[in-house]
Amino acid sequence: MVDVDNALNIIYENTKEADLEKKDILSCLNKVLAENIYSQDNLPPFDKSAMDGYAIKSEYTRGCGTEKSVKLEIRGIIRAGYYCEDELEVGQAFKIMTGAPLPKGADAVIEIEKVKVEGNILIISEEVDKGNNVIKLGEEIKVGELALTKGSNIRPVEIGLLASLGYSSIKVYKSPTVALIITGDELVDIDSELEKGKIRNSNEYSLKALIKNSGAEALSLGVVSDDKDNLKEKVKYALENADIVITSGGASVGDYDFVDDVLKEIGADVKFTSVAIKPGKPITFATYKEKLFFALPGNPSSIITVFEGFVKPAIRKIMGKQEEDMEEFPVILAEDFEAKIGRRKYVYVEIKVDNGKYYAYKVGSQCSNHLMTMSRANGIVIIPEECGNVKVGDVLNGKFIFR
Repeated sequence: MVDVDNALNIIYENTKEADLEKKDILSCLNKVLAENIYSQDNLPPFDKSAMDGYAIKSEYTRGCGTEKSVKLEIRGIIRAGYYCEDELEVGQAFKIMTGAPLPKGADAVIEIEKVKVEGNILIISEEVDKGNNVIKLGEEIKVGELALTKGSNIRPVEIGLLASLGYSSIKVYKSPTVALIITGDELVDIDSELEKGKIRNSNEYSLKALIKNSGAEALSLGVVSDDKDNLKEKVKYALENADIVITSGGASVGDYDFVDDVLKEIGADVKFTSVAIKPGKPITFATYKEKLFFALPGNPSSIITVFEGFVKPAIRKIMGKQEEDMEEFPVILAEDFEAKIGRRKYVYVEIKVDNGKYYAYKVGSQCSNHLMTMSRANGIVIIPEECGNVKVGDVLNGKFIFR
């Protein structure tokens, strides 16, 4: 049995970044940029108005106030998307819309609500500073400047920026395909009636959702009966068609747990078979020709805990993402919690904030087959391996989950 930190190090050491692919920007959401992006244009490409108002020379308003005003002739109107070739002359102004280019000679825009208009005469009764309500050419970014760095996560805002810079496609890291093999003669489909001794196949749906939430593609091979030969064929097929293979159940030491036997028979390199964690101790990690294999326990909350803790970091590294910031923070225990020395325990809790401090409250049984507890939780507290039972008022690391 290895500890959590060693297990993660072993996984990282055996995980390689994916190949690159060029895709249209809308297909790159939540992927990782694999190249530096430099601006092809000045943004904005001209001096433009930040408000609906009037384009003027600021010097015309010097000395204006309650006792003095200036009157300017309104030459015309400049709409967004149109360029005015005429130059602003002495004693003149142009009405201008938000986003429209400033006419030559103008250096400021005064808002509509701050002026009076009589016919085609503009009356200004306050001083206007040079550059007022003007977005200068290249103010956001100039031609040739670095816009996005390799390794950036592509969020909706990055897609908008790429579009504004004229990039319709970019290079990103490929998303891995994760094959799922669910084992267990006791499993039936979620639409089936429950017979004696049967349970519904929730693990396949939890894992599909976890994989999708991680940015990878799921390849589900369905439920495999507790038969070693059948499992072996499914594993071989999965390794040929996916980057990562996950099995659910069959990873322990029962009479019908065949995963470890299958791995040995196909020549996989088994790195470890259990981790000092609760829930989720019986987890096997192996490699096969640069493919990753995770044999997860069968209990629902164990699967989710182990996926988030070990499989998701591998997926992130394949996709070129940096090691995830766990966003842990100090949490004060509002109740007593039980734990045994020797295994790192993840306790699902409700975290509440009071006067800027975080407090952890129980949400139900921590039994590894209780999804109801997890559904009530918004966070976890982490009880270190060297700790036993912890008491009200103790401070542990915690974090929010499923965000």
